[in-house]
Amino acid sequence: MKLPWILIGVFCGLCSGATERRVRPNQGNIFEWLGSIWLPATTTTSTTVLATTSTTSRTTTTTTSTTKSTTRSTTSSTTTSRTTVADFPIERDCVSCRCGLINTLYKIVGGHETRIHQYPWMAAILIYDRFYCAGSLINDLYVLTAAHCVEGVPPELITLRLLEHNRSHSNDDIVIQRYVSRMKVHELYNPRSFDNDIALLRLNQPLDMGQHRVRPICLPVQSYNFDHELAIVTGWGAQREGGFGSETLREVEVVVLPQSDCRNETTYKPAQITDNMMCAGYLAEGGKDACSGDSGGPLHTTFDEQPGQYQLAGIVSWGAGCARPQSPGVYTRVNQYLRWLASNTQGGCHCMPYPEEDY
Repeated sequence: MKLPWILIGVFCGLCSGATERRVRPNQGNIFEWLGSIWLPATTTTSTTVLATTSTTSRTTTTTTSTTKSTTRSTTSSTTTSRTTVADFPIERDCVSCRCGLINTLYKIVGGHETRIHQYPWMAAILIYDRFYCAGSLINDLYVLTAAHCVEGVPPELITLRLLEHNRSHSNDDIVIQRYVSRMKVHELYNPRSFDNDIALLRLNQPLDMGQHRVRPICLPVQSYNFDHELAIVTGWGAQREGGFGSETLREVEVVVLPQSDCRNETTYKPAQITDNMMCAGYLAEGGKDACSGDSGGPLHTTFDEQPGQYQLAGIVSWGAGCARPQSPGVYTRVNQYLRWLASNTQGGCHCMPYPEEDY
């Protein structure tokens, strides 16, 4: 007679512990769940990040550093079940395509609205179906963004929208929506300093690179510093400090600063700007910058001096306010992570920067 009471006691203890740890049992029969705890698993699946959603603020532990993401809401909402593809073969038949080509040669804060689908790698990141950050498509299966945008968020709560332009009047016949099957935040990401502020989102289904409307951005040249180059930031962020996010995709042109200038000629302390970061903006006058809501989006520079073809120099990360003098935007330096990207984007089909006959 003692065995049923022991089982009841263990069951109650598990339930109370699960509530405290905010661990959600798998859907299905409760005895199957108990069996999954007590009995060893016979198969393994690809791992995903499991964490509780936390409330984050644009203000960090210091008063000078703010991320460029919007405030994440903790209000719960009903989510629908999603069909995801867990894995793809490492070797796939990939179509021939080129990266970094914008869809028109016509040309956040201090910027202007882009042409529709001008930057076809732009991804809007939604959490709880609300816009939160931006990202960049780097191949047919992965979107690159900032770690502070998605750290602690279960992948099943994230939606990606590509070919989005006007968020309030989306053209659902053109916009491509994907869910996230796996998330990879850099192992050494530091949420206090924003060092290694980089993360990968794997799509639940690959994109068709054969239809040329959507296209990935090129990864940057290794070891290149981009000093004094003109760069373009794109995003749906606020147009002024403390303002609301933009409904339409906007762009602004900034100048990449030498690392020594960012460390010694700005309001930032030298130790705040690590080798994994880069700064872009205008020191004396300010006026042009990324802002709240632009986090995770791209800092583009032209690829190999070819007009209309871009590489991903940086990821919008943090900064002191928006467009303040002596406080340029700080970006994750992407070419510091080329090996990390190569080892964590298995199964993706990459587009080449040059025509196929040049290889």
